[in-house]
Amino acid sequence: MKRLTLLAGVRMIALAMLVQVYTAPAWSQENGVSNATFQVLQQADAFLRQGQAERARQALSGLQDRIKDNAYEQAVVLQYLAYAHAGSDNPRAALGAALDAIKSGLLDDDAVHGLHALAGQAAFYLEDYRASIDHLAQWLQQASAVDADVYYMAGYAAYRANRPDTAIMYLEQAAALHKASSPAIIQLLLSLYIDRKAYAKAEPLVKRLVADAPQKREWWLYLSSLYAHQNRYDQALATMMLAYYAGQAKQSDILQLVRLNAQQGLPAKAARLLETEMANQRLVRNYEHLKLLYSCWRLARENGQAAQVLAEAAVLAPNGEDFLMLGRLSMQRNDWRSAKTHFQQGLRKGGLRRVHQARLWLGIAAFKTDDAALARQVLEPLLEVENVKHEASYWLKRIDRPKYTHMYQYSVEISRMW
Repeated sequence: MKRLTLLAGVRMIALAMLVQVYTAPAWSQENGVSNATFQVLQQADAFLRQGQAERARQALSGLQDRIKDNAYEQAVVLQYLAYAHAGSDNPRAALGAALDAIKSGLLDDDAVHGLHALAGQAAFYLEDYRASIDHLAQWLQQASAVDADVYYMAGYAAYRANRPDTAIMYLEQAAALHKASSPAIIQLLLSLYIDRKAYAKAEPLVKRLVADAPQKREWWLYLSSLYAHQNRYDQALATMMLAYYAGQAKQSDILQLVRLNAQQGLPAKAARLLETEMANQRLVRNYEHLKLLYSCWRLARENGQAAQVLAEAAVLAPNGEDFLMLGRLSMQRNDWRSAKTHFQQGLRKGGLRRVHQARLWLGIAAFKTDDAALARQVLEPLLEVENVKHEASYWLKRIDRPKYTHMYQYSVEISRMW
C-alpha cells in the first residue's frame, strides 16, 4: 500500500469517525467543558468538517496552554488534535495525540474507540505495524460497518507484524466484501495460504483473479504455480499453454513452459518449443538457453542434436567444461579424433575444475589417434600428480610397447629356420 494513498485514507476515515461519533455542542455541555473551551472546540469541529484541518490544529494548539490544569479538557483537546494532525498530513503527531488522549482514561468508550481507529492508521503509515494491528484490532472488535480497505490494512499490518493467523482472518474478511476484488488483497492472502500449504483455499482465489482479468498473465502464472505446488503438473502445463497461445507469455513464462514439458516426459516437445522461440527471437540464443536446449535433447535421447547444441554452447561458455563434455561424448562413440580436438579446445579455454584429468583424457585420445608425441607431452608431467599418475604411467607404457610384438617375434623365428 502506497504511503500517500494511505495518508489520504487516514484523513478521510479519521474525519468520518469524528462526524459519526461527535457533535461538539452536545457532548461539551453534558460533560461540563467550560464555555470558552467549548467555543474553540466547536470552531475546530467546523474547520475539520470543512476539510480545513490546519486551521483546526492552530485553534486547538492555542487552547492547550489555557487548560493545562483541567485534565478532562486536556484529554478532549488531544482527541480533537489527533484528528486535526491526521488531516494535516502529520501522522506522527496524530499518533502521539491519540495515544495521550487514550492513556488519560477520561474519555468515554465511543471516543476511545474512534481514537484506536486513528492510531492504528497513523501507526500503519509510520510502519509501526505491531502498534497498528493492536489499535486496529481493538477498533474492529466493536465496529459495525467496515470497509474492505480497512480489513486489508489490518491484515497487512498483522502480516508485517508476523501474526499470520490474524492476517489471514482480516484478509479473508476483506476478500469476502463486494469491493474486495482488489488483486492486492487476494495476492497477499494467497501468499499466506501458500506459505501454509493451504492450496485448497488458495485455488478458488486464483481462479477468481483469472475470471476477473483473463488478459493478465500474472494470474495464469499464479494458477500454474499453484497446480505445480500440488504436483498437478499436467494442469500446470495446460494452464501455461493457455497463457502461451493467448499471447500472454513472457520470456520467463516460456522457459517455465519448456521445463514443465520436460518434467512431464515431453522433452522433445520442450526442445522444439525452445528452438522455435529462439528462431522467432522471442528468446535470445545465449549460453543459458542453449544449455537448456541441450538438456532437453539429451532427455529425448536425441544425442546427435544434443551434441550439436552443446558444441554451439561450448563456444559461448565462460570456461572449457562444455568442451570436455563433448570430448567425453566423443570417447563414448570411439570418435577419438573429435575427442582429442575437444579436449584441446577445453584446455585452451581454461577455467576447468579438473585440469589434470582433462590432460589425461587428452593423452589417451592422442594415443588412440597415433599421436605419440602429443601423448607423451601431456602424460609425462602427470607422473608427478598423485590422483592421475597411475593412469598416466599405464598409457605411457602402452606408447612404448610395440604394437605388433607377437608378429615380430614370429618373423624372427621363421628367419632362424632358414
